[in-house]
Amino acid sequence: MDADHSGTRFSAHDIEDFWPRVLVSPILGALVVNLSGLIDHARHSVAGLSASYAWFSVVAFVVWEGNRRLYFHLQHREDWLLRPWRRLGLLVAVICLYTIPVAATLLWIWRQASGDFGTRQYALPTALFAIVALVVAIAHVYETVFLLRDWESDRLRSARVEQSRLLTELESLGREVDPHFLFNNLNALVHLIDQRDQQDQREEQDERSDAAARFIRNLSATYRYVLESRGRPLVPLADELDALERHRALADIRYLRSVQLDVDVQATDAQELFLPPVSLSELFQNALKHNTIAPDVPLQIRVRVVGTILVFENNLRLAPTPARSTGVGLANLRERFRIATGRAASWGIERNCFVVRLPLVRKPDLEFQGRAGD
Repeated sequence: MDADHSGTRFSAHDIEDFWPRVLVSPILGALVVNLSGLIDHARHSVAGLSASYAWFSVVAFVVWEGNRRLYFHLQHREDWLLRPWRRLGLLVAVICLYTIPVAATLLWIWRQASGDFGTRQYALPTALFAIVALVVAIAHVYETVFLLRDWESDRLRSARVEQSRLLTELESLGREVDPHFLFNNLNALVHLIDQRDQQDQREEQDERSDAAARFIRNLSATYRYVLESRGRPLVPLADELDALERHRALADIRYLRSVQLDVDVQATDAQELFLPPVSLSELFQNALKHNTIAPDVPLQIRVRVVGTILVFENNLRLAPTPARSTGVGLANLRERFRIATGRAASWGIERNCFVVRLPLVRKPDLEFQGRAGD
């Protein structure tokens, strides 16, 4: 079957039925001629009957093979469930343009060669009717097989999507430890630091305490966002940009302001465009992980929107010792975008920059997806 909006469809090549057709065709050929009275056994010798039944087997195989090729190899094969009348029209067209003319011609050739006009007056039309009925029945068998295979394919695809979601959650849990535990204890630690600030008057200590408090507050807000966005397939771009800014603030303290972030996104785009949660944070941490960062070698990150594509790029300052990586981060991100937006993320090196392009979804598209999924 050809590909359509429901995903990858099976074709006639996926059904290995050559030998079943070879073995069943003689049975169908004999069944048709005997039910219709097309052959008078008394008129033929054993050799003649053998030759006649061999010819009927060829007729059955040729009709079956031709219908199979036409029915399943047309460029746009319609789906019974989506367009039943067009599918029925296609079946009727194949029968009228191929099945009846070819079968009638082959049976007429046998009748002229054998001189046998059968045991019934309308033997030939009856045989043609029987052939058409068998063609319809066989087409129904094929459709049932394809339907079952498509159902199995959809089931496996759903299982892969669920597996990807569980792997993403497991990977997030591995990075986040226990978010609830960490979130509550970070807030308690901020409270203790604030109390120490009131008691300690030394300027240097106050400055360090303020930096630590800012760090923990941003980290706490980061985990709050992770918790709140869990289970949501898409979030506004504005939320992701806020989370990205918190990660930049954390990097400022850790890398002494050696990470430069340039965000060029219109406020309307930030509110109307959506993407899977924690995507920009993943890219930000990926850039920190694989590059050398120092005051004299700053990491420059730029985020911009082009149409409905978000471009995330950073200059390449690859670390001398490559960071240990499982290699699934970007692949996982691509799969998440493919599932959530229908388009996959892409990345590559351009002009000595690592560039990632993320497809975004506009708010009206979300409503359309909701109706389509009902």
